[in-house]
Amino acid sequence: DLDAHMGLVSKKVLVYGIPNQESLGYYDWKRRRHNEFYRNQLASLTYSNLSIKTITLRRLGFQISEVMQANTGQTIHIDKDVILEQEADNEWRVVEETIKHWHHIQNQDNHP
Repeated sequence: DLDAHMGLVSKKVLVYGIPNQESLGYYDWKRRRHNEFYRNQLASLTYSNLSIKTITLRRLGFQISEVMQANTGQTIHIDKDVILEQEADNEWRVVEETIKHWHHIQNQDNHP
């Protein structure tokens, strides 16, 4: 559900650390997710190694490892910093992500 997913993302979000791009904003993020949802590309998304870095009344910063498994057999491991912020409507949303490291694995056992 793209709308539910985007409800977790602030309109002012910025994503840093994407190869060959300075940053991504909300509409860039939405366009990427739309393609993944529409083409049913994502098989699973898991998180591990959560480490809280900062906590304030309206912000939470943490490091986390994300594993994206595609239906094609490809896997992407991402280590990133994330900042959530409680916005004016009292909903917590992602306002910033910084990709620290990523590793792409092509699993050819499952797919040609």
